[in-house]
Amino acid sequence: MNVLLIAQKKQLKDLLEEHLTPIGFEIEQITDPFQAIQRFEEVKPEMIIFNAAEFPRHWKPLLKLLREEKSKEESVFIILRGEDFPFEEAAKASYLGVNGIIKNDLTDKKEMRHLTELFKRYQSIKDQRKFHRLIPLESDRLQLLFTNPQTMAIATGKLAEISIQGAGFLPTSPAMIKGLKRGEELALCSLRIGRDIISLNCRVTRSKNELGLQFKSFATGGHHKLFNFIQKHSERSLKKAVS
Repeated sequence: MNVLLIAQKKQLKDLLEEHLTPIGFEIEQITDPFQAIQRFEEVKPEMIIFNAAEFPRHWKPLLKLLREEKSKEESVFIILRGEDFPFEEAAKASYLGVNGIIKNDLTDKKEMRHLTELFKRYQSIKDQRKFHRLIPLESDRLQLLFTNPQTMAIATGKLAEISIQGAGFLPTSPAMIKGLKRGEELALCSLRIGRDIISLNCRVTRSKNELGLQFKSFATGGHHKLFNFIQKHSERSLKKAVS
């Protein structure tokens, strides 16, 4: 996939290539935002990363042009912000159809991880799956617990992805999911969603290093809480980006 980086600092391209080239991205850097508009029309990049800290006035026309041709699901636009990026600017970006806003200090591992998660979310869109998948952040406070019916051990870990249909579960230890097979039912699982804890039943859809789970049924109100949490993720990310 082609990525168009609009930034003056070569260090940004070097950092992006280090982390993104291994997973199939080709980075092209443009140091003049006016040339970027022409280049965008020529190569039609799947993703644009714009350093608004260096060019605070030029990202809006480029984003507007992109959205006239492609939706947020078809092409990703990410803004790299500096320290001075007021909420009003973030609101304009959201209205114009930005996919994400992160700090422009990509030497910070948290920011690079956030950027990578946005890319993974884009790839899930390209999968054209029926349900939108969320790549959880640490701040999302999502956690799943269940009892392995084969060993009666409690399985803990983190969620690699989640949708209203199911989730990918990475156990703290591989031994925790020992013996689980595709099609096996997991009763009375506990899912923490922010401050809420809901009960649900799951079915195993794959049982390798990452456990694939299908959500079969929820306790009363649980499905609605998860749906709202996923739907409001963009709003929470926007507020976090300018905090």
